[in-house]
Amino acid sequence: MSASLQKSAPRMAAIRSRRQEAGFVETTVFVHERAREGIDRAIAEGRFKSRREAMEAVIHAAFVTEEGATQPR
Repeated sequence: MSASLQKSAPRMAAIRSRRQEAGFVETTVFVHERAREGIDRAIAEGRFKSRREAMEAVIHAAFVTEEGATQPR
């Protein structure tokens, strides 16, 4: 393992741990290329900062009720 990966692994583990403590669950999602292109356009237009932010916003809007909901970043 390279030195940079050795340094980033503990940092990423800490980030994952904090997110889990906040109630988030990590998952992998396959997205069709056309959907990814749409997400990338929304990022280019300034609607989102990242793919993760775009996906969290859409998932939140579709499935999370407003009362007591954890807001996406």
